[in-house]
Amino acid sequence: MKKHILLALLLIVTISVKAQNADSVTIEKKGSWGVNLANVGLSNWAGGGENSLAIGTVFNTSVTRTKGNGTWKNQFDFALGGAKVGEQDFRKTDDNIILLSQYSKAINENLSWSLTGILRTQLLVGNTFEDHPTNVGEEIVTKISNFMAPGYLSVNLGIDHQVGKHLSISFAPAAGKFTFVSDDDLSAVGAYGVDINEKFRAEFGTNLLASLSLPIMENVTLTSNANFFTPYSDTFGTIDVNWETLLVMKINKWFNATFGTQLIYDADIFFEQETGPPTRELQFKHVLNFGANFALFTSN
Repeated sequence: MKKHILLALLLIVTISVKAQNADSVTIEKKGSWGVNLANVGLSNWAGGGENSLAIGTVFNTSVTRTKGNGTWKNQFDFALGGAKVGEQDFRKTDDNIILLSQYSKAINENLSWSLTGILRTQLLVGNTFEDHPTNVGEEIVTKISNFMAPGYLSVNLGIDHQVGKHLSISFAPAAGKFTFVSDDDLSAVGAYGVDINEKFRAEFGTNLLASLSLPIMENVTLTSNANFFTPYSDTFGTIDVNWETLLVMKINKWFNATFGTQLIYDADIFFEQETGPPTRELQFKHVLNFGANFALFTSN
């Protein structure tokens, strides 16, 4: 009897160990911090120009937890930069905060369903600067953005399809786009598509995301994410676009160069024109950085 009990216990332990191994948990952590600096100093320089100082920083971290065929990824990206030219004060040149959380569960080798939330905003006030029409040397400063003004939250539930090694396509028929304008001044004028004096707008629709990660050559990598959203409303078919690319060129262990672009078309954002009514416009930004990059941690 004791032998049978012992054999049964051994069998149970063996089955439990196999089940735990099948659903073992792996956690991958990555983090890096980069700093770039540019300076120009002139003294009695016949060619003209102005002294300048530019500085920027980039911080990226991610934690990915995998158990069985389920994966939960959390990512935080932050970029901030500024420049001082001549007698001007420091002015912001780059400001970006992105928080991502995604849970996906594999259906087969190339197909999975996923629930993804992405929050995008900035840290500091954003201004435009125009020459004063009558007072020479003075500028008109206009606030156009702030922390969570705008803030964009995207929540997508759908299917992910892996096409080869480098391309994935995600289709979310259940998608939400939430726009926040927490700044009272910007809310009062109905900035970023919210109603006047409102601080929140919700849209529901469908979302398509194409993501590319391509090693071009040794130490050179291109990533590109193109996001398309259209609402389930009377404006169905009007597509909001957010397309980001990043080219990373690693020079050695400590130094690298990056070139990033972002193209945005948002049907809710209008730009004032010198003549005529405000119009929708393509927004485009590019950022070139060269500097030191430090791997803060990498673990599995």
